[in-house]
Amino acid sequence: MYKQESEVLEFKSSFGEWKEIIISLAAFANKNGGKVVVGIKDDGSPTNVQMGRKTIEDFVNKLKSNTDPVLYPAIDIKSFALGEIVEIEVHASDYKPVFAFHRAYSRVGKTNIQLSSNEIKSLVQKFDLPDFDQIVRKKVPQSVLDEKIVKDLQYEFSSNKVTNAEYLCFARQPLDFHCAISKAGLFKGEDMASILDTKDFSSNLLQQSEDILNYIKQKISMEVVISGESKRQEIWQYPLDALRESVNNALVHRDYQDAGNIQVRIFDDRLEIWSPGLLPKELDINQLPQSSRSIPRNRHIARIFYEAAIIENWGSGFGRVLQACKQNNNPAPEWKQISGAFVTTYYKHEGVSEGVSEGVNKEKDNKTPNIGKEPIKEREISEGVSERVSEGVNQEVRGDEINKGLNTLIKLISENPGMRAPQIAESLSVPLKTIERWLSQLKGQGKIIFAGGPKTGGYFSRKRRSN
Repeated sequence: MYKQESEVLEFKSSFGEWKEIIISLAAFANKNGGKVVVGIKDDGSPTNVQMGRKTIEDFVNKLKSNTDPVLYPAIDIKSFALGEIVEIEVHASDYKPVFAFHRAYSRVGKTNIQLSSNEIKSLVQKFDLPDFDQIVRKKVPQSVLDEKIVKDLQYEFSSNKVTNAEYLCFARQPLDFHCAISKAGLFKGEDMASILDTKDFSSNLLQQSEDILNYIKQKISMEVVISGESKRQEIWQYPLDALRESVNNALVHRDYQDAGNIQVRIFDDRLEIWSPGLLPKELDINQLPQSSRSIPRNRHIARIFYEAAIIENWGSGFGRVLQACKQNNNPAPEWKQISGAFVTTYYKHEGVSEGVSEGVNKEKDNKTPNIGKEPIKEREISEGVSERVSEGVNQEVRGDEINKGLNTLIKLISENPGMRAPQIAESLSVPLKTIERWLSQLKGQGKIIFAGGPKTGGYFSRKRRSN
């Protein structure tokens, strides 16, 4: 199958030679493209090894961290002989020279040759292209643009030409770039095995900034705390200011040459925002937010967001995210680089367990909820009110269907002690937020308790536990 190495083909026995693989890919990209086959010896015979998924993911991270501009190869795993091989192929780059480990190489025959300074200058002059977001598009009909947004920002196009940045920010639906479609999903539990809801956002980036945050607000819990002075305080499961900062950061700074999409993943215990592309090499992820400064990958997009007063240009976003989490009583977020993406992970409000808090729940519009209806989007919780007031409020919202639902819930918990809210919602086919509201009501009445840790505990009948 594989006879010998050439100017467009190289063999490597394993990913232990990852540095040499990266250099070869950069050399191919600076010439005519080529393929590295991992799992084949120099003589063309197979090594008969199995390629682990984690090994390949680690290699992709190393490739993206050590090439500039970043290479995005096609990777194909194939069964071969008694084991597996991995084919890694790159095309000739449009952005030459491509550097590997801060050096430029080219492919000459079967050898990778380091380029001289003069050869590098020659490539730069020949292939000098503007940044992706500043490339002028061939033709964009005026009807494609959202005139209202353009007018509101008083934005003026240069000589009736539209750049990629302007197309992404002002087109009603910039569908020419599928990667610009952002995705959000709600998952049951702590992994992606069970999907409860998904949504794609295909509008322009400025509109997505609001749409994504609104979707998140619909899927997470919010409590309104009324203090003794009747002051209203909204406490969300996750700090909205921090989420807004991370969403905007992803929209502005992601790598639009990466075919992946921005993803917002909402789990029972955390919320993740995945942004294709890695941090600039000048920033150390282990030193955030102390070492943060503004190094925009997409300067034109960043300028439009800045003029729209959506972002600032001081590089202080990581610090504000940390401060917002602290003020909202959330654990500090985690920043990681996984599979070529920058991932921000937020953890739930420490004072909220299963989305339920002690107190009195009252639906904002005072409508009586019914079994099977959509869950309410906001709960008002009054802490510290007297027991008599609590009973009065509960009496207002109590109806035949609520009583039936509560009685069914108590029976289920009595017969299946230790169940968690998602399990109960699935068992009764009732929206999770409705179950959380009922659980809080029953806790306030002293009929049930939550025992155990936030991740491992469950609900018990108070009567059953006392026996």
